[in-house]
Amino acid sequence: MASTSSNRQPSSFDGVVSSPVDDVNFIEKCIQNCKEQPLVPLGTLATTVAVILAARNLRIGNRNSAQKWFRYRVGFQGFTIAALVVGGLIYGKDSVERKKTQDELALEKSKLREKLWIEELERRDFEAKQRKKRAEIARQKYKEAMEAEKLAEEEEAKKKESSAA
Repeated sequence: MASTSSNRQPSSFDGVVSSPVDDVNFIEKCIQNCKEQPLVPLGTLATTVAVILAARNLRIGNRNSAQKWFRYRVGFQGFTIAALVVGGLIYGKDSVERKKTQDELALEKSKLREKLWIEELERRDFEAKQRKKRAEIARQKYKEAMEAEKLAEEEEAKKKESSAA
């Protein structure tokens, strides 16, 4: 029996659609997070600039300016942490809703897979019944052919007996 695409065994990986979160690489994920909470990267950048300027002023010997930049750094870090907390509260609600949506999609996907698998099992069962039916018909035809051959041999034997007599 030739194997065709309709006769191939289904795989649990057929039609697998990975979630959009799994397909995102590191840079795309960073960009997405920056769009969701734009104040956090700004605070991080401001903190980094303040540290660099403080280090530069320390190296050239300007202690007063370095002290000023270190104080800015503390303020920028506080701003960044506040942005993280506020953003987490605001976007946390959205992520819960997004998670529910993803769970609903996963449930729908599993139900679809189950339905497809049941249809595949029903198709296989139907094919098995058809094969059994064809085999039974073939056995019946073989039995009839053997009986017909046996009757033909008996009649031929009777003809030989009657012609010999």
